[in-house]
Amino acid sequence: MSDIQFVISEQLEELALAAQLIDGRDDNAHQLDHQVFFDSRAVILAKTFEGEIVGCAAIKAGKGTVGELGYLVVSPHYRRQGIAQGLTQKRIEVAKALGIMILYATIRAENTSSQANLLKAGFQFWRDYLSIRGTGNTVGWYYLALSANVDAEAIMLSLVGDRIQAV
Repeated sequence: MSDIQFVISEQLEELALAAQLIDGRDDNAHQLDHQVFFDSRAVILAKTFEGEIVGCAAIKAGKGTVGELGYLVVSPHYRRQGIAQGLTQKRIEVAKALGIMILYATIRAENTSSQANLLKAGFQFWRDYLSIRGTGNTVGWYYLALSANVDAEAIMLSLVGDRIQAV
């Protein structure tokens, strides 16, 4: 993985290429809203030294001290090389620089690779909830406190709203 660099990008051309990578992922559960992706607080790209975008991930749009992770994808030819972990570590660094105090992510129950990635990065599993899309899928909620002064329980409760906890 030493030949991969992790960079923040705001260049529309690069963001469009990253969106194409997300659109082409093999586990795409729903269509990507490109404008919402482009409006992310930060988009991190995994690029070869030749400039090829082989992965991306984001801190989704929002304000304040809470940040949501999303849009993590790695090109099939570059998987199992630590790129997803590198993208997650870079998002944590960027979140700290942005003053974010807690990061969270929602992961479908069958996505064990993403679950392992978050746990390896220090995230805590919080709870499982049913998907609000009416699919019957179970979605795990994970968080990482970036500050000792965070009431993670209260913040997570405020984020899940009226979702139904999975049993």
